[in-house]
Amino acid sequence: MKYFSTRGNSEALNFVDVLTSGTAKDGGLYVPENFPKFSKEEISDFETASYQDLASHLLYPYVEGFLSKDDFEQVVKNAYESFTIPEVVKLVETKNIGYVLELFHGPTFAFKDVAMQLLAALLDKAAEKTDKKIVVLGATSGDTGSAAIEACKKFKDIDIAILFPHQKISPVQQRQMTTSNAKNVFPLAVKGDFDDCQNYVKKMFIENNNEEVKFVSINSINWTRIMAQSVYFFSTKLQLKKDYIASIPSGNFGHAYAGWTAKNMGLSFKGINIATNKNDVLHRLFSDDVYQKKETSASLAPSMDISVASNFERLLFEIYKNNGAKLSDTFSSFPEKSIDFNQSDEIWKKVKAFFQSSTCDDKEIVETIVKSFETENILFDPHTATAIKGNKDLNLDPSELVTFATAHPAKFPDAINKELDILDENTPSSLKEIMTKEETFSVLENKFEDLNNYLNSEVLN
Repeated sequence: MKYFSTRGNSEALNFVDVLTSGTAKDGGLYVPENFPKFSKEEISDFETASYQDLASHLLYPYVEGFLSKDDFEQVVKNAYESFTIPEVVKLVETKNIGYVLELFHGPTFAFKDVAMQLLAALLDKAAEKTDKKIVVLGATSGDTGSAAIEACKKFKDIDIAILFPHQKISPVQQRQMTTSNAKNVFPLAVKGDFDDCQNYVKKMFIENNNEEVKFVSINSINWTRIMAQSVYFFSTKLQLKKDYIASIPSGNFGHAYAGWTAKNMGLSFKGINIATNKNDVLHRLFSDDVYQKKETSASLAPSMDISVASNFERLLFEIYKNNGAKLSDTFSSFPEKSIDFNQSDEIWKKVKAFFQSSTCDDKEIVETIVKSFETENILFDPHTATAIKGNKDLNLDPSELVTFATAHPAKFPDAINKELDILDENTPSSLKEIMTKEETFSVLENKFEDLNNYLNSEVLN
């Protein structure tokens, strides 16, 4: 399997090079030359397979040539040993709001663990095959960083530096990143927002000329994240045995594009609701046919406080019929100039038929959390609450609806404690423990030069 940049001006790479990279040198994101296709019958044959076996079968075509099938199966098995349930993800039927897919049974209680544990395990294998220093470099608006640190800290041949917006994520999320005490972990608080952090990471990948270092992205710009997350779309269909609508809290569009990837691989399901908070770049995209950056503002769902959804570029590449030159030209003036879509374009029509969208402000998030607890006896985190509210706004049929619960509610006490005093009894002991640990992190000014200087002096020396 070869991988190409969405902007069409970088050389094709093998999987190991995509795994151990980030943004392509031309600024684009890597996509596979084709998607492995599974027939309806082939998918049905996986009905009794474990989640690990399902992942091994579905994902091996993407990594073939890097590992043998037996080695890959062992990597997948090892990756999911840290989850608290053997099935990795859990599908729950509710009384009135449809099905809920619990994705937070990994070590940091967030859906990011599903992809991150596999990504780190594959990076460890890559470290065995290269004589270069591997430095994981990522930006986070919350859960990505803690999941990446938890996954990577145990591998001695990997260093990890994570940028997060200073004082703009939940205290629990921050402490999950800053209390590891691991010598190979470097949490960096940037005096800006998530988009600043993400832009600096992208720039670092483009400008890195150090031949002795492999900078690796753990954000969803890394293809491995997308492919890993596609698996539970298949798992859900196999458990339900019918088509469904997935309702997904979405900020950077990685989770949503994983669903689109599953569709490209042959999975039949009815579509995706893109649920946003008040930073609604994706809702405006699908409702107004315009992709336009606006300033972000802090919300009770901080992991979605994003104004540029990086993974939308991968979908745009398909909308542009894989025309990298056209996409590169479009992004040469974005975000200063918005991207407008022709409502009569046949591909855009198909995209809009598959994706719906909704938006939810902080007041509605809290109201949804309270009502869901009172009527369903389920405590949702604020991100999942945006999807629950969006489902109602869109009048989605509960009998065919699966809401993806992306994080444990105890990670977001500011939202839960607004109206409910029940968090202590619903907080896992490991999350309580980190609130008493000493933090270690560095604070950087909102300047690329400060990041570059820090990495060169503290990480790359």
